[in-house]
Amino acid sequence: MTGIPARPATSVYRRVTTNPLVKRFVASLFGGFVLCLMIGKQEGSQTDFGLAFHEATHWSRLLLFLGLGVVLFLLITFWAPIKPFTRHPGAITLAIGLVLVLIGMALLNWYDPVGKFGALSTAVGKSSGVPWAANLFFSWFGWVLLIVSLLLGGVAVALRMALLGWIQAALGVLSAVFVFTAHHQLVSFAGGIDHSLAVWFALIGYVVVAAGGVVVARSRRDFGEPLVALNRALDWRPGLPLAVGALGLGLVSFLDSAWFASQQKDWHFGTTGDVFQGTGLPGFVSTYMSWLGPVLLFVGVAVAALACLRRDRVLGTAAAVIGLVSTVWTFLALYHLAKTGADKAPDYGNRWANLGAGGWVACLASGLVVGAGLLAVSGRRLRVGRPAGSTTSPTSTTSSTSSTTSGPSAALGSDARPARSGSALTRVAIPVAVCVALFYPPTLPSNWQNLLITQIAVYLLLAIGLNVVVGWAGLLDLGYIAFYGIGSYTTAYLTDSLPVKAPSWLHFSPLVAIPFAIVACLIAGVLLGAPTLRLRGDYLAIVTLGFGEIIQVAANNNPGGFTGGPIGPNVPHPVLDLGFWKVHWGSAVGTDNLPYWYLLLFLLGIALVLLYRLEGSRIGRAWAAIREDEVAAQATGIRTTNVKLLAFAIGASTSGVAGVFFASQVGYFDPTQFTLQNSILIVAYVVFGGMGSLPGALAGAAALTWLPYFLQSQVPLPDSQMWIGAIVMLMMIFRPAGLIPARRRSAELHGLDVPSSSEVNAVPSSEGL
Repeated sequence: MTGIPARPATSVYRRVTTNPLVKRFVASLFGGFVLCLMIGKQEGSQTDFGLAFHEATHWSRLLLFLGLGVVLFLLITFWAPIKPFTRHPGAITLAIGLVLVLIGMALLNWYDPVGKFGALSTAVGKSSGVPWAANLFFSWFGWVLLIVSLLLGGVAVALRMALLGWIQAALGVLSAVFVFTAHHQLVSFAGGIDHSLAVWFALIGYVVVAAGGVVVARSRRDFGEPLVALNRALDWRPGLPLAVGALGLGLVSFLDSAWFASQQKDWHFGTTGDVFQGTGLPGFVSTYMSWLGPVLLFVGVAVAALACLRRDRVLGTAAAVIGLVSTVWTFLALYHLAKTGADKAPDYGNRWANLGAGGWVACLASGLVVGAGLLAVSGRRLRVGRPAGSTTSPTSTTSSTSSTTSGPSAALGSDARPARSGSALTRVAIPVAVCVALFYPPTLPSNWQNLLITQIAVYLLLAIGLNVVVGWAGLLDLGYIAFYGIGSYTTAYLTDSLPVKAPSWLHFSPLVAIPFAIVACLIAGVLLGAPTLRLRGDYLAIVTLGFGEIIQVAANNNPGGFTGGPIGPNVPHPVLDLGFWKVHWGSAVGTDNLPYWYLLLFLLGIALVLLYRLEGSRIGRAWAAIREDEVAAQATGIRTTNVKLLAFAIGASTSGVAGVFFASQVGYFDPTQFTLQNSILIVAYVVFGGMGSLPGALAGAAALTWLPYFLQSQVPLPDSQMWIGAIVMLMMIFRPAGLIPARRRSAELHGLDVPSSSEVNAVPSSEGL
């Protein structure tokens, strides 16, 4: 009797189920099915999951999302042969433009009284007499235009055909004009006041797509890595992108944005100047509002652009001065408009609230002119040529001089200067970030301004403080929120807001309480760290967690003692009186909370400068050594306990400053705001943004604080936490170093010998391959 033969079906089944392509295909389809359940506002309720599931998995929706799963499968499977095409000229530009257009089409409002593109398409379809461009764009043509731009741009980039590049450029320009025309026709037809942003995202996106077509048509070589290509583009004429951005913002400010009573009258620049004539404005403000404002800005833009093109330091200095004068003049004009408007038309708003976005956009444009002029003065260029990590022997230096003359450095021109530290992207990003931080918040609606002050502002300070402990020293602190509470209660004590009263000579304004709160948190950090910092890893995390719980419970269970128990104290708003100048914050003058944002920028700027200097010091290097290997750091002579104790104390002091800001801004707080959940949130902000990176900590805190409120208008409220979890999970999978990773952290994940560019560099004839 022979043995029983194996079942062929079982063998085939095993081969199929263990095939990686089959697993990937099934996972992609399942991902599409999950997206089908997540996306859309289906019918049903929290208790009727059957109806919600039935509506979400309607066959038309299900086929669409399963098709997306198939597309995802194809992209993952064939990414290796596709990846080289992403390094072709114009690829990164095309991707940025299409993302901007997609944001405008899918996420933002096109007309404030109606809403997003989908709702507007439905409204246009039910209306008669809609102008042709608006009727066409808001029906089906808008999405077709995006798909055609994607396909044409992808083929042009892949084949690197100049003709297709020019066609793509022409299509991008025509699309931008068509989008603007359609939106303008719609607003004129429907009437009402509209300040939507989607049209600007789509318009700028198509302009960027057109620029990508020009890059495809004009480029004669491979740019290599996308980041290197972007740096090369920005470094062609340092500061010129800022001048171009200032020109665009200036046109928006003086031609399309409201300057006064944006929600009631929507008066633009010219109308505002006419209305305020004869209302008692100072002469220099009347002159600005009649003709000088736009002339001053556009002269500054022209001088800055010429300075960047010629790399002329004199013209760059002149542009920076003109931009600074324009910024100050615009701000003074806004101040007098707000003051006069509050007196003459109090129904339009209180003080600054009656201003529109136009004046602040003009300030932003003038600030970019200052940045462009300063970059033209500095004249710094990127170092082009040898990849990072390569070395040159002394014997080859002389022989390579003549060879490299015709290489990449020659393409920059004979007047190229040696590079200094920092990339072109960083040099452009810094003035943009400063201008946006100063002048963008006043353009936000009041609810977003309150979110910016009450949530984002506080967590920015907390994140950079915890970054010292977790990101630089590598110590997991789960009780960091306790120092935040200590700073808040110290402020309440010194402002005479607790049941236990301080002596009269210790009664201060909240601003004066800042150094006392820093000292209190320093002492608390030392008292916690001294007996516990000999512990490591999970044990240290558990001890800090217990410390945070002790502080929160002690504050809550002390009703008649120092803290006031669960009732909590009422802290007054800060007042700064210098004799000749007196500043109030908060409701003392009946205004909004926006002045707190500028107080935060001042405090945050001081903290960032100090921490940046500290990171590059011997103490900062000691923290990095302890984070990498504490035993090796101790063997080299570092007193690890003292250095870790210093990290705890400095991180706690920053949290104390946040506590002062929080207590004075909200006016009332209680122990429920200093829980373990908030500590874990701050850790998540640091990890999400990039451990060890100051810009990363700021970006992580801002992004994860803003995201839940943004998702409330995009997805059903019960689904928002699911989306946040999915975004964080994807972030940790595909970008584990964070949004803006630190250089050390990036080196840990990717190594130090990764070239900055895949381009072939000039090789001396004596050093053949």
